[in-house]
Amino acid sequence: MSASRRILLVEDSSTMRRMLSTLLQDEGYEVALAKDGKEGLAKAHELPLVDLILTDFEMPELNGAGLCGALKADVDLRSIPVLLLTTLCETENKVLGLDSGADDYIQKPKSPEEIKELFARIRAHLRISDLRSELAERNRLLEAAHKKLSFELDLARKVQQAMMPRPPQPRGVLQVAVRYTPANQLGGDIYDFYRLDKMRLGILVADVSGHGVNSAMLSGMVKTLAAPLSIAVMEPGELLAGLDVAGEQFFPEGYFCTGFYLIADEETGLLRYAGVGHPPAIIVGPNGPRLLISNPGMLGIGMVDGTAGNSDRLAPGESLIMYTDGLTDAMDPSDVLFGEQRLTTVLQAHHGADPLEILNQVDQAVAIHTSPGRASDDINIIVLQHPVG
Repeated sequence: MSASRRILLVEDSSTMRRMLSTLLQDEGYEVALAKDGKEGLAKAHELPLVDLILTDFEMPELNGAGLCGALKADVDLRSIPVLLLTTLCETENKVLGLDSGADDYIQKPKSPEEIKELFARIRAHLRISDLRSELAERNRLLEAAHKKLSFELDLARKVQQAMMPRPPQPRGVLQVAVRYTPANQLGGDIYDFYRLDKMRLGILVADVSGHGVNSAMLSGMVKTLAAPLSIAVMEPGELLAGLDVAGEQFFPEGYFCTGFYLIADEETGLLRYAGVGHPPAIIVGPNGPRLLISNPGMLGIGMVDGTAGNSDRLAPGESLIMYTDGLTDAMDPSDVLFGEQRLTTVLQAHHGADPLEILNQVDQAVAIHTSPGRASDDINIIVLQHPVG
């Protein structure tokens, strides 16, 4: 037994105090003594380390139950195990002591067997105390690690947000608005704008599988790979195929990406577009909605040899919406998806509104649908509008 284990013995009987102190010291414990509960409480504060408190119940000044209550009410002392010494058949005192915070009770020893039981209970409570201390230390380390991780994630979120460009200033008849809402501190969606020449604007929306740190890092990689491709290639389908090939060496097994890329002529409203595995873009306007469909497949796994594109034209009064599937996959409390039809209905009802107002209406509809919760995946929406007049 290590001499470093200190027991505070609180006992008003000098005879019992000497006997128990001798027994404990013979067993290898360091023993501190107090003659009543008041002195015991003071010594519990004064001593540098108390591993266990052994206290009588019937004492002047402050009895065992009062001492237990005072110890457990003190944040610095409440973790010290307290064993209450009782006399035979004092059931009421046992209950009162346990209710006051004692960890155990034991009859005052009068025989070698009872002395052995006393030591066994002391050892058991010291083991429990050691486990509690170990758990508290682990919790402290976990809390410190969590704070550090939260700080780093918050910093990474700010970096990621700084990578999300503002909508470009219009150079023709088209107007652009964007809104990105990550599900967690870090998201797996990405978007970007590319000035291809005086009147042609490239717009990319991509969605890396999952969300969190891994997806956020891969989304940054997608953004990095796509930028030079936007300059080097002419057709949207070629850019997506090049992104698939370039991303293959960076995407771990089990991860992939979907993408939708269009080139808009800001002077005429002409659109050339292509998508791979991505939700269709939606055009709404006076003549009703229509979809710009993606091709099936996945990006980042090196299996897209080439992808066919298509063309359309954004007429005056029409708005085009590109988005990631976190929008349509948002669920209500009954696990009903927000869905493409509900999105189309909201967009068609507000197709002539300002692009920012369209985003606000979609946000409001999603918030109502998911209430009292929120969407579980990242949501990225870009509105491209050809206003009337």
